[in-house]
Amino acid sequence: MEYTINSIAEYLECLKEMSSNGVDGYSNEEFRLYYRGEPQDYGETAGQPGIARGKWLEDDNESDLFRECERRLSHEFANCKSTFEKLVMMQHYFIPTRLLDVSQDPLIGLFFSLFNDPKSKRNDEECEPVILVYEVPKKSIRNYHSDIVSVISNIAVYHYDDLDIRGLSNSTDEWEREKFNENDSIKHLLHEIKAEKPHFASWIKKDNMESVFCVHPLLDNPRIRSQQGAFLLFGMDGDKHHLATLESSKADKIHMAKIHIPQSAKLRLREELHLLGRTIDTVYPDWDGVSDYFTRFYGKKVEEYYR
Repeated sequence: MEYTINSIAEYLECLKEMSSNGVDGYSNEEFRLYYRGEPQDYGETAGQPGIARGKWLEDDNESDLFRECERRLSHEFANCKSTFEKLVMMQHYFIPTRLLDVSQDPLIGLFFSLFNDPKSKRNDEECEPVILVYEVPKKSIRNYHSDIVSVISNIAVYHYDDLDIRGLSNSTDEWEREKFNENDSIKHLLHEIKAEKPHFASWIKKDNMESVFCVHPLLDNPRIRSQQGAFLLFGMDGDKHHLATLESSKADKIHMAKIHIPQSAKLRLREELHLLGRTIDTVYPDWDGVSDYFTRFYGKKVEEYYR
């Protein structure tokens, strides 16, 4: 479903409707809404994790990328206790991962749809931005320490074979599930998981590997706290070279709607965000944000920000 807004008041009306009835106009289950702003509508690739772009999912590129980051930046990973936490660190520094940034704060989603990042080589001023609104069933929400999060995260470091589970049964029959977990590929994945969780039970459900979950991370840095950050964590679709999608996910389905912003409404929305205190230095409460605020924005009118 798609919407168009020209003001924050219209945005809130959209969100009130979605909160009551879901992003498709109807919902019979408990859910939460999450938000992601993008500078333009990327069509079918909207809301796609960075690892899905380019050739990162080919061969062993994903695991090689992870291990090289770990090797070269060991001091950055020193306090990370899990593979998921390492993926969050990589995402923080714009390394491609199977994570997608979302926020629990609708104004943060709006901010990022309108924000013209000076580090970006793109000129987004001529584009019409979108806010992606995700309706996430509560059963598909996990905390950072979840065993399911460990299973999916460690697909990123898997480096044994092609990890193709299409021919393996997902039956709930105990004997079939035991057979699944006795497969050599699954045993190797368990080996990676036990490196962070030594007491992890040697039992993986196939459906969990082929799903998308929303994960609440540790709020261990000012940026994630101020942005009310969360992540969509994408499993695999059949084999490790293909990501699960919202449509293919075997877990309770996450649905997405798009809210479009006409180019003519961008200045008004920026002014309204400014009145509500959503400025670069509050969204990025660190040296990057404060520096950007003083070099680009301080003492200027909103319409001068993006010239």
